[in-house]
Amino acid sequence: MIGELIVLFGVMLTGLFIGVPVFLSMAAAGAAYTIVFWPKVPTAIVAQGFVQGLDSYNFTAIVFFFLVGEVMNQGGISQRLLRFARALVGHVRGGLSHVNILASMVFAGVSGSAAADAAAIGSVMIPAMKKEGYPPGYAAAVTAASATIGPIIPPSIPLVVFGLFALTSIGKLFLGGVIPGVLMGVFLLVASYIISRRRNYPASDWAGWSEIFSAAGSSLLALVMPVLVVFGLVSGVATVTEIGAIAAVYAIIVSMLVYRELSLSGLWGAIIKAGADATKVLAIISIAGLFIWIVANMGLARAIATWIGGQTGDPLLVLAIFAAVLLIAGTILEPVTILVVIVPLMIPTANSVGIDLTQFGVVAVLATLIGLVTPPVGFLIYLTGAQAEASVISVIRELVPFIFALLLLLAAIIIFPPLTTYLPNLLLG
Repeated sequence: MIGELIVLFGVMLTGLFIGVPVFLSMAAAGAAYTIVFWPKVPTAIVAQGFVQGLDSYNFTAIVFFFLVGEVMNQGGISQRLLRFARALVGHVRGGLSHVNILASMVFAGVSGSAAADAAAIGSVMIPAMKKEGYPPGYAAAVTAASATIGPIIPPSIPLVVFGLFALTSIGKLFLGGVIPGVLMGVFLLVASYIISRRRNYPASDWAGWSEIFSAAGSSLLALVMPVLVVFGLVSGVATVTEIGAIAAVYAIIVSMLVYRELSLSGLWGAIIKAGADATKVLAIISIAGLFIWIVANMGLARAIATWIGGQTGDPLLVLAIFAAVLLIAGTILEPVTILVVIVPLMIPTANSVGIDLTQFGVVAVLATLIGLVTPPVGFLIYLTGAQAEASVISVIRELVPFIFALLLLLAAIIIFPPLTTYLPNLLLG
């Protein structure tokens, strides 16, 4: 088995390190394994693996949630949410830093994507923060760290992927992400406040209650989005795919007919962008079909379960081990790749020791998201660094306290399962 793993993961990681796209690196790894260990992989399995990787109607939800984020971003939603956030916390020391985080919390209920959150919020907040004297590296770091909230607060594309591969309730996963998502914002706000006080960052004037109510009113239709998604899943009136379609239609109606800031050409652009982004995810999932078949056929998941079972049966310790592995993997692999390649290997063990899959799903997604702000890969580091025209080193340096805050939260939801299971158990039984 060791030789097989070296060929499979060695080829994939080599491809990633030299800049080959993820899905092509995985395809090359599958092809190399098929050739080297012929005839362990029948020819028919190669073709079937690509098809079976996407053989689920629910994967359509990923496309719809990408579309929701793009439509609302181009339809003036982000500006309204930023105004609401500024009215609430702009007057606190380091106000724009807190506005950035709070806006990401609110926008998370719209986009479900860290990249979409960083692009939308960062394009407005980073220039504003630089104008008020915040260091470019700090502005980029705050934006990158707060963007990780997006895939935790529902709707969440990574949680959809986890739920489909773990064969567990996506509704429970969405509810399980609510409390941790709010706590992510709280932990990051505390870190931001401490830094702002020490560095004496500026604050805006108090806008007054009238501005808060006015900003809340203009943002109300956007704020309804996460409520609509969660209600639909909790009540059972629609599947996750149907909820995604309804949310997309809702976003189009609000952006085009109510706010009137999205034109037909803008809608077409949003559809193209959402399709391109969704294709990147779905291509990885498709290629993962063959990859997962190979891994399953070599008995790796069973071997992992047997080994860990021989070391400990403590659910908390096993979950902590899994989180550590995912944190390390997150430094070199993107979240979707981890969720479709590595996490499925852990699920049998999680089931055998009694780990709640809702808790495991939120822990797995959060651990992989921390990788987005951790070098050397850290996609959000480079995205926000480019927006702020800041060096990568300066962004990484400023990210340290925010990464520490996220790690504290990760430890908390491992140690205290009710943080992820209370709402699902209360509302879904």
